[in-house]
Amino acid sequence: MENIVEALSYERDIIQLKLLNVPKHPKMIAKLFTILKNEEINIDMISQVTVDDFVQIEITLDQENQLKLNDAILNLKEEFKQLQIYQIRKYAKVAVGGKLIESTPGLAAEVFETFGQENIHFYQITTSKRTISIVIDKENLDLAIQVLKNKFKL
Repeated sequence: MENIVEALSYERDIIQLKLLNVPKHPKMIAKLFTILKNEEINIDMISQVTVDDFVQIEITLDQENQLKLNDAILNLKEEFKQLQIYQIRKYAKVAVGGKLIESTPGLAAEVFETFGQENIHFYQITTSKRTISIVIDKENLDLAIQVLKNKFKL
């Protein structure tokens, strides 16, 4: 039988940008991302949660974008007065991938159970048809890599 998880990747040095009180309107969200685009910031993960009339957006990017991000944050604060912005640098990202992920029910549960058994907390999750990406504490990255390798025989 073919392995469901075929690959494991990680990034040790990421920034999680947490944006609170983002206006819920699509034009406002587009404007926010345009500001990041104009600074040539390459975004990795994007998560959004709606809370009443606002949204919370969490973004990850490589720490090498820090100087560009500083400029973008100034522009964001100018454009969106109510925006609360947090940069978190204590996280890393780990991802599992494979072409059978999309047709395998419960794979996310297996990843979460594996992390739970080792007390590895996670803070942001995104998925695609072939990848599950998870933001975890940087201090747990090596352990996360090892337990995922063991679990999925990589």
